[in-house]
Amino acid sequence: MSDLGVEGWQLQCGEVEPDCVLDLRTESQFGRGRLASAQNVPYNRFQAEAESMTQGAGMILLVDEGGARAAEMAVWLSARGRQAHYLVGGLAAWRGPLERT
Repeated sequence: MSDLGVEGWQLQCGEVEPDCVLDLRTESQFGRGRLASAQNVPYNRFQAEAESMTQGAGMILLVDEGGARAAEMAVWLSARGRQAHYLVGGLAAWRGPLERT
């Protein structure tokens, strides 16, 4: 695992097991497919809600479509003392299963 980045294969083989998965995409994108156990916190609301949502969580994984916004917010959350990481390449690079509503 690089500094903050988590590769998809690391999740798929169980090398990395996040305690909390936060998906930064819009509600409609989230509804079309998401990682198992992910919670939706759209990017535009993330900073207002993330600190309270992640209180007491161990490893936090942030996910978005391409990885850039998740990486940005992983840095932001890490600066606040959280163990935050992001999915490298986002869901565009994810080759594993998705949950759908």
